[in-house]
Amino acid sequence: MSMIRLLPPAVADAIAAGEVVERPASVVKELAENALDAGAHRIDVEVEDGGTVRIRVGDDGDGITAEELPLAVARHATSKIAGVGDLEAVASLGFRGEALASIAAVAEVVLTSRRRDAGAGSRLRVRGSQTLEHAPSAHAEGTTVEVRDLFATTPARLRFLRSSRSEAAACARAVSDLALCRPDVAFSCRLDGRTVLRTPGGDLGDALRGVLGAEAAGQLIEIAGDGDVEVGGAISEPRAHRAARGGVVLVVNRRRIHNRALTVAVEEAYRGLLPGGRHPFGVVAVQLDPAEVDVNVHPAKREVRFREEGRVFAAVQRACWAAVQRGRPHSAAAHWDGMLGVGARPMASLALHDAPRVHGYATRPAVWNRPPVPASGGGVGACTEPAVALAGTAPPGGVAALAPLRSLGQAGTTWMVAESPLGVVLVDPHAAHEKVLYAELLAGWEEGAPVPRPGPAGSQLLLLPALVEVDATAIARLGEHAAAVAGLGFAVDEFGPRTLRCTAVPAACAGADVGRLLLELLDTLDDPDRAAAAERRHRVAALLSCHSAVRFGDALGAAEQQRLLERLVETPGGTTCPHGRPTVVLLDDHALRRAFRRP
Repeated sequence: MSMIRLLPPAVADAIAAGEVVERPASVVKELAENALDAGAHRIDVEVEDGGTVRIRVGDDGDGITAEELPLAVARHATSKIAGVGDLEAVASLGFRGEALASIAAVAEVVLTSRRRDAGAGSRLRVRGSQTLEHAPSAHAEGTTVEVRDLFATTPARLRFLRSSRSEAAACARAVSDLALCRPDVAFSCRLDGRTVLRTPGGDLGDALRGVLGAEAAGQLIEIAGDGDVEVGGAISEPRAHRAARGGVVLVVNRRRIHNRALTVAVEEAYRGLLPGGRHPFGVVAVQLDPAEVDVNVHPAKREVRFREEGRVFAAVQRACWAAVQRGRPHSAAAHWDGMLGVGARPMASLALHDAPRVHGYATRPAVWNRPPVPASGGGVGACTEPAVALAGTAPPGGVAALAPLRSLGQAGTTWMVAESPLGVVLVDPHAAHEKVLYAELLAGWEEGAPVPRPGPAGSQLLLLPALVEVDATAIARLGEHAAAVAGLGFAVDEFGPRTLRCTAVPAACAGADVGRLLLELLDTLDDPDRAAAAERRHRVAALLSCHSAVRFGDALGAAEQQRLLERLVETPGGTTCPHGRPTVVLLDDHALRRAFRRP
């Protein structure tokens, strides 16, 4: 018979710490949030060996008195909550009184602080919730927290961490998110002695340039939504998009949150404007009455609950949609087709009653430009008979069933027209070439390998090195996946704190946009949702084949057309490219007779 017993304090503290301190980035986030609550104007973060060896967060905030230092690491001790009623309108980032206590339960913590009005500072050293030292210490106004040997007392937790570079990237991302939440505060982040992030403390534009770089920040559109739910920030133009989801930072009352409904609200503003599998990026900041938000629903304060989620959803969707409409000087699909040959045309017009619904909310008002509808009976010269659609089909038995294919030419610089024993065939040259290259890449890779290992001939030196401006997390991702990137045929190194230099690319990608290709590759390799080796191999092959294939709109010579058709029918698999676009459409005799009304 089992007995009910009280857990020893050390065990209880370790369990509680697991809810708050999931990884080193959690420590960075909690300590930096404490600094913000203390009124800091400058926050400096240093991380060594992914955060497991040392994390140091210094600020110029109000500081802590010598008498209160022990309380700072005591569980459920806080200066931000006095009674139960205060939980109904929490305005501070930290309020549970668990962060420092939880960190001290799984690491050694050295806390040094000096109040603004104090003549001297004080130092407290704690390990495993036990005080090892408490003495006066010289220190500037503000607080410095140093965390050493994280998870040393809980080695099982260490085994579940990712590589040091990956954990360092997560720490940098945590600082970046906070810098976007509080652009008025100056942030810096150093990983193993190298500065990867620095913001000056100013407006949102300053923070965006510091986090994303000047080029990416220049692709953003300002959001301006007034009302009880105020929506601000900046999101990407439709022509600028990324391969990985998660580029949009959601901020509610200056708190970084994760909320599926609001993420959908942002992405719905781009419906029909982005190609499949592409996602926006930027910052969406929501400001509303704190009493309308419950921030006490998650131990790490990542998620919040809204009293009226539908109202917040609608406000975010409307503000983002209005911003996207203002920033549509180009067609996103045309831009994407021109770059890679892959795109999605803007949707047909939608009336309000046609708008899709997500979480029960209408996702868009009736604002698409609907083409004029002719008056009943038509106008002068109007055709009085209904048009007959020319409906092509996918060939039964796959592309191989069309052999032999004979090229008849190219319609302008777009579709290829070919003759097959089964009928007339229309070919998308980009999708067809992409399918061929994709199959060839996979066939040439060792089974089970996440990326290829080409020989010396697999790379093409660039005449001029390509300098690619990136954010802090991309630098860390490159370090983690350096072997895989080199194996693909890239030669990339760091060229300053925010720049990558590429001197060679895979031979097949010599004509690609190097910056876009490299950033998308890093996103693909780092996506935790697609970590399986087989899935990663397919994703990388699809990316490289897309960038290497002929562009939609490129004129092809007669010999090039015929060679592409011959390679296509020899390629195993279905009739679509890796991204699901049809490569061919068959207009057989039955379809043509219906179209021309012949028996």
